[in-house]
Parts: sequence; structure tokens; C-alpha cells
Amino acid sequence: MRSLKKPMLLAAAVAAARPASANIGYGAYAKLYERLSSGATAPALEDELPGLAKNLKAAEKISETYWTDSTIFDELAKDYILPDKVLDGLGIRREKTGGVVHVPAGMMHTYGYLFSQLKTAYGLKGKRWIESRVDERLGLPAGMFSPVPPKGEFASNVTTVFLSLSGGTASIPTAAKLKPKAEAAGFVEQKVEWRRPDGKTEKARVFTHLVPLKPLEGFDSPDAYLLIYSVVSRGRRRLVTGFPVEAKFAESIMKTPAGAAPSFNPRFNFYVDPAWQVVSQETKGWQPEK
Repeated sequence: MRSLKKPMLLAAAVAAARPASANIGYGAYAKLYERLSSGATAPALEDELPGLAKNLKAAEKISETYWTDSTIFDELAKDYILPDKVLDGLGIRREKTGGVVHVPAGMMHTYGYLFSQLKTAYGLKGKRWIESRVDERLGLPAGMFSPVPPKGEFASNVTTVFLSLSGGTASIPTAAKLKPKAEAAGFVEQKVEWRRPDGKTEKARVFTHLVPLKPLEGFDSPDAYLLIYSVVSRGRRRLVTGFPVEAKFAESIMKTPAGAAPSFNPRFNFYVDPAWQVVSQETKGWQPEK
């Protein structure tokens, strides 16, 4: 029996280290999704997610300041990540420009993804928050990236950490004081210039950062890096998204060749006004962090 005791104690210790707020699973969100689909709004869901309405308001402000907009159509799954009624219930703004529906990326990629029931080849969108334990693998306390974190607010915590790992800064009163132990391994940078219909130009630098995720004892996952996609425009960095990726995918990013091209393809649901025309695009190859 001695050989079984240590693993059992370890499993119990790991479970005890994770707050109850970090253990809200797929089934709970499926039920909450059904309630939203039936006309419920965020305040009605506070029996399961205390403070949700207030937190969504905080996330709305944070998203407006520190994130871009995001498209909500998944090109691989060929469907929308959330239907209109659920977006409305959560109070997530949506607009349609040139036939493309877009929403605040910060709200969508945190709270919105938790509720999404769209089946993709990589699982549900909420996987990154429900089972990937990204917070712990960055050296943060358990549950900091859960919808009811032990300190701070979900989107605030994610925003502060993701910006710090990708070269940005944020001053968010609703965020916990978090300092990840991880550092980015490097990044790919793309310089893009667009011409708007009014003749004016827009310039941006688009970054794909990769941050190594540390292994956790007793936790098996194929994910090896956190990918953070962000844009610097007019001297300000804004987040597009962030999610864990496997080593093979990370290696493909690291092999990105340098070069120029007359086109630019936004990735990971980054919204760009379809009326903007690409004037130039220059990609710098993989650049390791110094």
C-alpha cells in the first residue's frame, strides 16, 4: 500500500491547492449557455458565477483600452463562436462592418470563450481557461485565470499578465498584483501598412510571442507554450488573443521566414476593417528574446 500512498497524497494536495472557483467545468457552462439562449442575462447567472454582471462591465472597459476587436466566425469549424442571443445576454457588443461581424476581443476571448459550445478540432474554446492551467504554468497562483479568481477579476488578471509577457504594460485597478515567473522565448514581428477608403494610411506592428509553459507535477498536457498575439499601433500595444499551443505548432512559428509580401493575413480572429487595402507587409523572422 505504501507505493499508492504518495500519489494519492499528491493528488489530494494538488486538488486542495486549486480553489473551488477554478473547478467550474464544461457541464456547468453548457447549462449556463442554455439559460442565456433562453433569454437569461448576466445578473441571472450570478447564482453560479457571483459578481458576473459587474465583472463583465469591468471586462468591457479593459477590452476597450487594452485589446483589439475580434471576428467571431471560426474559419475551421465554419460557424460562429457564440450566437447573438448569448452575446446579448452577456452584454458583449457586436458590430457588422463590410459583412464581417466583430466584437471586443478581450471580452470575447475571456468570458465569451467560457460559454462557447462550438465544437472545434481542438475542443471547446473554453478549454484554455477550464483545463489548461495556464496561470499555474506561468508560475502564478492557481485559479487566477478562472472566472471567479481568488484575487482580482478574470479579464483584468489575464490582460495584465499577457501584456507584461509581450512587452506591454497596464494599470488596471481590478487586477490582482501578479508577476509571472515565465518569460517570452521570442517573437515574430510583421510591419503592415494599410490604405483606408478615405486615402489615409494606418500602420501597425503585429507580434506573435511564445512563452514557455512549465510542467506541473501530476498534470499531463501536450501544450508547451503560451502564444500571445498582439498589435502595436500609434505607440500602443493591444492584445488580440492568447492560448496554449503544442511544441510542433510553436516550432512552426519559430520557423517563420523573413521577407516582404503584398498581402497580410490576420490570424487568430484578429479583426481588420475589410475596406482597408494592404499597401505593404514586411515580416521579420523569429527573434529570440535577449
